[in-house]
Amino acid sequence: MSSKSVPEKSPFKFRRNDSIGATDADDDSLLEDCFVDTGVTEVLMDTLDAKRLIVGRTGAGKTALIRRISESTERSIYLLPDSLALSYISNSTILRYLHSLGVKLDIFYKLLWRHVFAIELIKRHFHIMDQQSKETVVDKIKGMFRNKKHDRVLSYLENWGQSFWLQTDYRVQEITEKLELELKASIQSMIPGFKFESSASGKSTEEEKIEIIHRAQEVINKVQIQELAKIIELIDDILSDPQIKYYILIDKLDEQWVDDGLKNYLIRALIETVRDFKRIHNAKIIIAIRRDLLDRVYQHTRDSGFQEEKYESLYLDLVWKKEELEQILDSRVNQLIRSRYTTARISYRDILPQKHLGKKVIDYICEISLMRPRDVIMFFNICIQKADGRSTINTQILQDAEGEYSRNRLRSLADEWSADYPNLLTFSSILKNRPSAFPVSEIFVNQCEDIVLDFLTTMPDHKVDCISELAKKYTEGTIDVFRFKREILTIFYRVGLIGLKIDSYDSIAWSTIGARTVSVSEINEQTRIYVHRCFWRVLGIREPNLK
Repeated sequence: MSSKSVPEKSPFKFRRNDSIGATDADDDSLLEDCFVDTGVTEVLMDTLDAKRLIVGRTGAGKTALIRRISESTERSIYLLPDSLALSYISNSTILRYLHSLGVKLDIFYKLLWRHVFAIELIKRHFHIMDQQSKETVVDKIKGMFRNKKHDRVLSYLENWGQSFWLQTDYRVQEITEKLELELKASIQSMIPGFKFESSASGKSTEEEKIEIIHRAQEVINKVQIQELAKIIELIDDILSDPQIKYYILIDKLDEQWVDDGLKNYLIRALIETVRDFKRIHNAKIIIAIRRDLLDRVYQHTRDSGFQEEKYESLYLDLVWKKEELEQILDSRVNQLIRSRYTTARISYRDILPQKHLGKKVIDYICEISLMRPRDVIMFFNICIQKADGRSTINTQILQDAEGEYSRNRLRSLADEWSADYPNLLTFSSILKNRPSAFPVSEIFVNQCEDIVLDFLTTMPDHKVDCISELAKKYTEGTIDVFRFKREILTIFYRVGLIGLKIDSYDSIAWSTIGARTVSVSEINEQTRIYVHRCFWRVLGIREPNLK
């Protein structure tokens, strides 16, 4: 213990409801005072730096970064997807019908995002508050650019920007309604009295459907494309002062702001728009997105010629080092204790044992976490609850807290990946009561058969996912046990439940710390499986036998 350790008889005692912060950044009262900047804020606020997609898993600190940037400048524009009335698009009978026919709406989605961002930047820069100030600004912009270079763009702003001073959601609805009118007029000129339905299973003939697709695609493909291309150039000219920079910040893309099918296409269009806006030197669009959601977007919107590497320069991957997590723990423990006990600076070392289970306590805490701030905060808060009435946290409290924490983490992991793998929790039981490290060959045929049969018989109404499909194929004999094991283990690796050592000369690969992807073909019977430490207690994993 350090010389400043808190003695058992000191005035300070942990209270059951104490905490070192909330696991959700939006509710975290300590975030502002205890924010640990690893240098990424400066990178993100550099408008000339390509990185503008904050990519990380749940709890990695994406929202905390967005909040930090928002609070660091008065020229930030914070947009939440559920406040943009994008559900209006999914509720549009016309657009739903065209989507069911296979009409590509990508250009319209990009138009929507560009329109929203362009108007938000112009509105903020010129302080547009009402119709009168909007008209004054359009005249002012015309005065700034007397050549014909921006004539069509100014016309675009006049035609589409009648509601500059209104909320963003109104403008989304406005631009969608205008497109609907154009689509309706074009198609009804070909088929008088045609009524749009929610899907393509209506009474239209195949010939009519082909013509509807052609007409609709034609309308969508020409929607103000030239004006939209030039509006980025116009904004770059307007925002010419390098001392005045603007930031549009977008978060909460993983929440239910629109149905999942449409969400994927809107996010894909958003990412492409963010890349297009790189041409504006003194403004930057920054979005926070979960890694699993990003993968899902590309998977469901992938078309011929798609190249993900074109977007990789935009990514800022949030990966934490032990020293950085240590700083987070230190600052938050200090904030909690100093507020009630002392003016001296307090470290986590002052209230924790030096070692636990034969290793430095910080190494132990990092080992049971998934190397994310949320995990460290969650574990320490459980320790505080169990230390109620005490001044320090002993090894027994750490041991007790790990059991509760382990159960919470497995449940949280299942929730995090529920969109992709709703049956993950059920099949994770195939790892129960094993050593912490073992070869693939030790997952035996009868164990696979037992879990598959139990799943199919006890959960007849299960949600269908790739795991349930694997179980079905295995029982039907379409795949053998080796294929079943490799597929399941690839999923476990992706979500962070296990690490894999492909060859004896390789190090252990963990997806949670940004390691390479592992394909099914790389896994063989000698591949060693390492169950992540944070799941040992809930899965009944035995002490390590690492090789």
